Amino acid sequence: MHRAWCAGLLLLLACSLAPGRWADDTPKSTAEVSVTDLDGKQAKVAGAKLTVGTRRLAWIAGPKGTPDEKLGPLALKVREAESTTLVDGVLTLIPAASVESAKYDYEKLNVSLTLKGWKDPIVGTLQYKGLNTLGVAGTVDGKATTFTAGVPGKAAVKTVTFPDPKPLPAAKAGGAVWAVQIVQKEPSNPTLKVRNLKVLYHYPDGSERLASELPVRKGPAIPLDEKLTRFEVLANDTNTHFAAAEVEVGGAPEKLVIIPLAVEQDKKVGTIVGLLGEIDTGYKLFPLHTIKNISPASK
Repeated sequence: MHRAWCAGLLLLLACSLAPGRWADDTPKSTAEVSVTDLDGKQAKVAGAKLTVGTRRLAWIAGPKGTPDEKLGPLALKVREAESTTLVDGVLTLIPAASVESAKYDYEKLNVSLTLKGWKDPIVGTLQYKGLNTLGVAGTVDGKATTFTAGVPGKAAVKTVTFPDPKPLPAAKAGGAVWAVQIVQKEPSNPTLKVRNLKVLYHYPDGSERLASELPVRKGPAIPLDEKLTRFEVLANDTNTHFAAAEVEVGGAPEKLVIIPLAVEQDKKVGTIVGLLGEIDTGYKLFPLHTIKNISPASK
């Protein structure tokens, strides 16, 4: 009932994550990226660049380096099994510079990504078209060539191996731990743990910033700290640019708040991409529509 009521309300309204943890890019070595197909045929890709399946972490971009590096470190976008079945689901962002290999299993419908310095692989799902594809562009025997791993077929890529991966950066110690329950039928609304939740804003010029509180249409902002004991998303409407949630803050009774998805600061309008949390292998990015509720978690 609450969700239906809030959807109607939104229609009416229409009328410190630590920077510098990651290496800047991958691969930087003059060595070649190795791409192997299902038949075992291997191609050595010189001057390789990752195209599909990546994201720049613009909120930790710096003023130095190449034009690409100034956009922020490069991350691989991974959709794990518990990431919702939505097209725009929960992303696991891992440092591209630390990836040793990506191994695709089209029968089991998954991809295993190994990171230097991390024991267990990060496993992504191939159950839905377009998820966990990885584009590699460069030259093979002097000819421009592009491979897209994660697409089944006779010429499907089985393995991508990267030269000279960098050790996975050490995770930042401490910080508030949060239990984020996501919207997913199977398994039923799983809960994922992250640290140091922040609001991620994206701007038209490609820049991004993090914030420690969620804005509301009326009243004080919602702090993402120990004062917040419950946050339940009731509705999210990108057409009206508002979301609705029930919150409990500072021991006060629960209340309904309306969250503007576009906020002006310093004469620039930023759009809320979602909530960003730290994990040992990088970050998890939760678009608001993927969240069922959030509460503090035991460490």
